[in-house]
Amino acid sequence: MTRISEFQARLDRRKIKIAARGAQERRRHRRVPLAVPGRGLAASTGEFACTLVDVSPGGARIASRTPPTMGERVVLLFDGIGRMEGEVVRAGRAGFAVNLTMSQRKRDRLADAITWRFNMDRLGLNEDRAAPRKPGRGRARVHLKDGVVIQADVVDVSITGAAFACLERPRVGEPVKVGEMTGRVARWLDNGFAVRFDPPDGPEA
Repeated sequence: MTRISEFQARLDRRKIKIAARGAQERRRHRRVPLAVPGRGLAASTGEFACTLVDVSPGGARIASRTPPTMGERVVLLFDGIGRMEGEVVRAGRAGFAVNLTMSQRKRDRLADAITWRFNMDRLGLNEDRAAPRKPGRGRARVHLKDGVVIQADVVDVSITGAAFACLERPRVGEPVKVGEMTGRVARWLDNGFAVRFDPPDGPEA
C-alpha cells in the first residue's frame, strides 16, 4: 500500500509540474490586441493586404479579404513589428490564424516589438525618428498630481510599467499619468525613475 501511495504522490507532483509549465507557456504567449495594417505573401493568393487583429510571440490572428488556405506557409510584414513567418492553422472568410515559426532570439525581439507598439498610443509616446526604431526609444509627457508635466525619455516599457530618464524625479509612491495610463512611481533609477501602471478596470482586465 505504501509503494502505491508513493507512486501516486510522484504522479501528482508530475501533473502539477506539467500544469505549471503549461500556465507559464500561456502567459509567455499571451495575445495582445493590435490593429496594424500590413502585407502577406502565400502561394495560393500571392501578395495580399491584411490587418493584424491580435498577436503574441507564438501566433497571430489576421483579418483579410483573401485569406490563404489551411496548412499553408505565409510570410507577413507589419509596420513597427517586422517580418513574421508561420503556418495557417485556421482560415475563414474574414481572415485566418497563424502559428509563428522563428528562433528564440527572434521570438524575444518580437515580444519587445509587440510590447512597444501596444504601449505607444496608450502612453502618448512620440517616437525618436532620428534614432533607429526599437523598443524603449521615445519621448513621453509624465503628468504629476500637482499639475507639473515632466518631459522624459523612455528607457524601457512593458505591459505593467515603464522606466523614464530625466533630471526630475518625483517621490516614490506619487501618482502619475502617462498618456491614457495611470500609475505610481515605483522606485528611483540612477538617471530617472520607474512607474508601475494601475491594473485596468472592467471584466477584460
